[in-house]
Amino acid sequence: MNPQEIVNKQLEFYNNHNLDGFISTYHDDVKIFNLEDNSVILEGKKALKERYRERFDIFKVHSDIQNRIVVGNKVIDHEYVTGLKKDTIVKAVAIYEIEDSLIKRVWFTFE
Repeated sequence: MNPQEIVNKQLEFYNNHNLDGFISTYHDDVKIFNLEDNSVILEGKKALKERYRERFDIFKVHSDIQNRIVVGNKVIDHEYVTGLKKDTIVKAVAIYEIEDSLIKRVWFTFE
């Protein structure tokens, strides 16, 4: 699969709240960063699963892609996310870096 297909699959699992499928699109050594200061938000699949379990089971998050740019092994999505804040659409940018057909690194920034 190419980088865009991998991120599409991850998004499909995300919107269907399929935690195991979602986690399967990520590298074992995944790192997720805050784009603003490059600080690490989480590291590793275990931490990823713990964080997203609540988002899927309780918050019922959903992401709609507004715009996408693909450059080499990076996919940049402008997303509107519901479920993170009550009755609010959160505008976000996610930069996914693909390695070995898995998401290895992600940078997030939120409006």
